[in-house]
Amino acid sequence: MEFIFELIIELLLEGATEVSSNKKISKWIRYPILFLLAFFYLAIILLIIFVGLLLFEENILAAIFFIALGIFFLIFSIKKFKTVYLERTNESNNN
Repeated sequence: MEFIFELIIELLLEGATEVSSNKKISKWIRYPILFLLAFFYLAIILLIIFVGLLLFEENILAAIFFIALGIFFLIFSIKKFKTVYLERTNESNNN
């Protein structure tokens, strides 16, 4: 069951990434998918930071770890998003 759930989520996320950067698909389809994809990743990252803030009173070391992890994910996901989206957009423009 875990494998099936993981496979479905992976297909959805990879498919959304491919569709959102393909210029041949209408903007009316690409932009909402891109928004949902960005919202999903942002929600997960903010959840990690929120857990860190909730842990701050109980265990400061764990709270700092979760907050740092969330910030790390946020920074590198923005960088990854920019590189993947800009590379695919440039590839589509060259073809």
